[in-house]
Amino acid sequence: MSHQSPPSAGNQPTCMEMLQAILDGAATPEQETQFKEHMEGCMPCYKEYSLEMVIKELIKTKCCGQCAPPELVDRIKSSISEKAS
Repeated sequence: MSHQSPPSAGNQPTCMEMLQAILDGAATPEQETQFKEHMEGCMPCYKEYSLEMVIKELIKTKCCGQCAPPELVDRIKSSISEKAS
């Protein structure tokens, strides 16, 4: 899996596309495994994954009714929970 450019074999997603698919819950278990193995040797991908996970978790846990309309908070939390499962 190439960090900067799409893999040359077929219609494979780039690292950033795969990262987004994993974060959105759209990646297959095989894709997740492949990406996690890739991250073991690719520090830019590991750092990006870690950052995105922290941001996602902060949004999930720190979103409060005082900061935004309760309906928006509920929609965001629900969407994150569904995609994390």
